[in-house]
Amino acid sequence: SSSSSSLSLSLSLSLSLSLSLSLSLSLSEFDRHELLIYEEVAKVPPFRRKTLVLIGALGVGRRSLKNKLLLSDPQHYGTTIPHTSRKPKSGEREDQMYAFTSRSKMEADIKNGRYLEHGEYDGNLYGTKMDSIHEVVEAGRICVLDANPQALKVLRTSEFLPYVVFIEAPDFEVLKAMNQSAIETGVVTKQLTDSELKRTVDESTRIQMAYGHYFDLTIVNDNLDESYRNLKAALEKVSATQQWVPVTWVF
Repeated sequence: SSSSSSLSLSLSLSLSLSLSLSLSLSLSEFDRHELLIYEEVAKVPPFRRKTLVLIGALGVGRRSLKNKLLLSDPQHYGTTIPHTSRKPKSGEREDQMYAFTSRSKMEADIKNGRYLEHGEYDGNLYGTKMDSIHEVVEAGRICVLDANPQALKVLRTSEFLPYVVFIEAPDFEVLKAMNQSAIETGVVTKQLTDSELKRTVDESTRIQMAYGHYFDLTIVNDNLDESYRNLKAALEKVSATQQWVPVTWVF
């Protein structure tokens, strides 16, 4: 029957969206862009994804989840080292936290599309270079990225074979309690204001509405340990079961 066919055909339709989102690298606006809502997909045997892309609002705990995964299983997961045009600080070594380069080189590479994301902070450029993603994959690891949702336009291809996970904000009161707990345990030092917490919840809703059809998994991050267990279980399952993927990844 058509439902059991390896190909599922659907209409292609695009939606022009404009969203505003505050990012850590001072990227304050989404560009207006076309988003594919329906696409042709194919069912394929189990395979290993090249990248794990964590999407979510600022302050929702993506980085904590990413770091927990990297520390717990460094053999299977790796991440990129950001490039920056700033000068190294005293005692700072190349390839520890940042890869240092010149502003002119960074600007040229950005212009030539060699960066997945980039932004400017305190007069210096920072960015994630495409080559650094490939280096992690070529070393035999899944590259874990906590990316701007707009990066999915680049990542969601056969080149990067992403597994896309949306880290959803819990409700306001839970988020507030989590922030307070993180301060008390020394995980974070900044107490978020009610308006900042509300902004996280609102951004989370907007991202889900705009990009939800791209997500392979959604995890409500109301408990870091539980979110981590759910993520690990999903990653193990996806590498052992048949998967529906965009037909462009296959043909």
